[in-house]
Amino acid sequence: MKAKRIDHVGIVVKNLEEATATYARNFGLQVDPSRGGEVPALGIKNAFMPIGDSDLEFIQPTTDQGPVAQFAKERGEGQFLLSIEVDDVAAAVEHLRSLGFRVGDPNNGVAFVSPKSSHGVNLQLIQRQGR
Repeated sequence: MKAKRIDHVGIVVKNLEEATATYARNFGLQVDPSRGGEVPALGIKNAFMPIGDSDLEFIQPTTDQGPVAQFAKERGEGQFLLSIEVDDVAAAVEHLRSLGFRVGDPNNGVAFVSPKSSHGVNLQLIQRQGR
């Protein structure tokens, strides 16, 4: 397995509109209107701001349930995940597990590596189609 690139960095925020306005005003970034929005199944709303060949994903919890809400309760705002693009997420999961990493099962081209296996970083492996 070889990581292709950093796909995006996920940042938990209290207020999505304020956070994206701050990054637009101070860093010249723009929200990609073709992605993001309300995701009721995850209890979040999010927005993506492209930066080079990657994105910043701002994530606001909309319920008090789920991993994003739990993170916000325990740590407040801040870096939530680092998403790394791989060619084949299933093969990457198999490879990392063979090395002793704790990795969740792939689902829709995404898998999560336990922070206990990755020096405290919540890693997301993502397989992009057509790149």
